[in-house]
Amino acid sequence: MSISIGCAPQDEGSDPRQAYYDEPHVIPMGVPYKGPAIAEDSPEAVVSADECGRGRGIDPEGACVRLATREHEFGGMVQIPAGAFMRGDIPSRYDAGHTRERAYVQHAGQPLFQDHLPSYWIDGYEISRLAYAKCVDDGTCTLPVCLDGTDGRPTEAQIGTADLGAFPQTCVTHEQAQTYCEWRGARLPTEAEWEYAARGPEGWIYPWGHDFRDELGLALGPVGYDPLDISYFGLKGFGGNAIEWVADAYIDDANLSHYLGGKFRSETGPLARSWAAWKQGLCGGEDCELGQRYVVKGGRTGARAGAWQLAPGQSIVTLPTSNFEGDRAVAQHARLGFRCAADLEPEQPILTVPVPAVPLPLYRQEGKYDMFLAVAEVVNREEAVRYCSVLRAPGDPEELPEGGNGWRLPTLEEIREVALWFGGPGPFWAVEGAVEQTYVDTQTAEWGPVEANDDEPLMARCIRSH
Repeated sequence: MSISIGCAPQDEGSDPRQAYYDEPHVIPMGVPYKGPAIAEDSPEAVVSADECGRGRGIDPEGACVRLATREHEFGGMVQIPAGAFMRGDIPSRYDAGHTRERAYVQHAGQPLFQDHLPSYWIDGYEISRLAYAKCVDDGTCTLPVCLDGTDGRPTEAQIGTADLGAFPQTCVTHEQAQTYCEWRGARLPTEAEWEYAARGPEGWIYPWGHDFRDELGLALGPVGYDPLDISYFGLKGFGGNAIEWVADAYIDDANLSHYLGGKFRSETGPLARSWAAWKQGLCGGEDCELGQRYVVKGGRTGARAGAWQLAPGQSIVTLPTSNFEGDRAVAQHARLGFRCAADLEPEQPILTVPVPAVPLPLYRQEGKYDMFLAVAEVVNREEAVRYCSVLRAPGDPEELPEGGNGWRLPTLEEIREVALWFGGPGPFWAVEGAVEQTYVDTQTAEWGPVEANDDEPLMARCIRSH
């Protein structure tokens, strides 16, 4: 039985997979989607990538085929083709102004790095309340409760004429999400699997492309309800609706670690002190072990946040208005849901993506300098120097040479030479001390010194001479 949650009723004989999968099309902003029927014919063999578009894959015989689907009672899963893609998220500007007061990593999604995944299954949209309730009725799952004691249900105005059971199941802990997926014979997706399914091989910033949609609201709707929130592979709900748990533990510098030959943060540095103070506040001024933070995904495909799976018997004494990094997903939140993934069965034909990953530069040659595009956030002066010394860019030796790979903090004069690409306003650490843009305009901005003590949490970007 296939249930179309939150979608228009289907005609008898229509494609049941439309409940959780749409053939991706370029859709004008604000125009209701009335998608054409999916063509049954496709090229027998692929001659060029243009012949095998979005929502399709290459089978072992080289034919271009629609992505395989696997139904379950409350929707279905889509087979994501094996392929390479660029992970991560690059901000448009680096502003450390407000993190000087309370140190935290704003841009945990940077820098970019290439990853490769085998083919796998993933749900076409988030787990609905109705689907989760079936697991509760079975005695396997437990009732979800938000940190404020509510069940996170939308308001009557938000529900409107829709069925409450069609909305995403939120307020779940990471453990509850994992239990549900296991009950269904699946698992939570890894961060890489979630991101690849959301953005595809072309490095899209959002599931539907590179442009932000300002009509995308923050209120929850039925799963799969937004006709424009369709990813490269035709899946729904990655950009809007619920944000989602994934399997990975949250680490601030997880993406940055791909380019490091050693540690650069001090156990007594600005970030460590800030984190300890914030956590102590959650524990009512006492030291406590709250549990484990896991990655939360949603919106920008490469962005990363973290939320708590609280330890057994542990609670947050004082509910904060926001998370450590400024978002609201502290733990089981009224917008925090999930979807499931699964490994491919041995007998399932492996599909591959029809287009290669879009290559993106990771460091820039500008004049007589190489400039690495990743930035270390909330570092004191000593940590900034250490960061450059352990940096390992693409093409650098796998083993870090004694003395590093030549990366170093720039001088103020060198920053002025590459100002158009350096990315401000900062402040950043330079050889002379702290520097920042005095006027935030990429064409006319001037860089100059700014007063800061050596232990302040600023940013660091590294260069090296040719």
